[in-house]
Amino acid sequence: MMRLKTKLKIMNRPEGKTMLRQLRLLLICCALLIGSATVPAQSSKRTEYGANLTIALYQFDDTRSKKINDVTTLRQTVNSADEEVEYLTRTYGLEDLKPRHVRAVGLAEGESFTDAFGSNDKPLTFTIVPRRVSRDSVQLDFRAGYAGQALIELKEVTVNNYETVMLRGGSSEFGLRQFQGPKGVESVPDKRALLVTITPTIIAVRGLQNRPSDLSRPTDMYGSVVRLSPDDVFIMPAVLSRVALKFSAGSAPKGQITLEAVITPDGRVTNVKVLESPDAAYNSRAIEVFRQYRFTPATLNGKPTYATYRESFVLSRPEVP
Repeated sequence: MMRLKTKLKIMNRPEGKTMLRQLRLLLICCALLIGSATVPAQSSKRTEYGANLTIALYQFDDTRSKKINDVTTLRQTVNSADEEVEYLTRTYGLEDLKPRHVRAVGLAEGESFTDAFGSNDKPLTFTIVPRRVSRDSVQLDFRAGYAGQALIELKEVTVNNYETVMLRGGSSEFGLRQFQGPKGVESVPDKRALLVTITPTIIAVRGLQNRPSDLSRPTDMYGSVVRLSPDDVFIMPAVLSRVALKFSAGSAPKGQITLEAVITPDGRVTNVKVLESPDAAYNSRAIEVFRQYRFTPATLNGKPTYATYRESFVLSRPEVP
């Protein structure tokens, strides 16, 4: 009895209370360690997916075509823009369907990309953002406009891996110039509607190709990269006019030809080099076509500057495994 009273007196002293708090902390730590031992080990860090996107823009005569929905999932994915024109004309009754621009770009989830091409001396621009990317599908936002007019404004469009979705846009005066009559009189269609197809190939982010930062960066006149500070504002070159890379029927190689050049402050194409090609025999033709492009030059802090620009001629889409 005397021993118990002695212990209580000790615990009531300051040094005794300190010992008691330390004992309680030790018991809590032991409980946490025992509890964590019963929790199964966490799986390794999840894979972050992105999408290599093939985006094809077309014009068509909506006044003579069959009506189509704003968003249509195609029943098949084809290998080239020419094949897609034939398939869409036959399957969906689209009249005077003509390809205008094809872009291949690799984007991570939430990453925005804007591209432009000139049509009748005005830019037709589009912006695409993959909002959510899973192993099997991508949910994206897409908008396009011409001369201040919105042609497509769509959000949360879901496309499965290797699938193709078709987006119908509005009409405007961006139709290709064409020559008619025996004297070759140039004319422009009153209005043409925009049609866009998007085909994603979902892949780990580290495997993405044609990232926006790869497509263009500021350089000096010799092509050496200019380092940017956080306050610098760089705007990549915009294509005013493209020239199509054409091959005779049945002779086009599979895959894509990717070129990179330096665009001068007056919009000229210089220092072209081949980054990717399925067949070197076609490289000189691709370079010749690329040199005919016209650009609005890049700007750095509001002033025209030299900049790289990467262009891919998509000759065939990825084959479905």
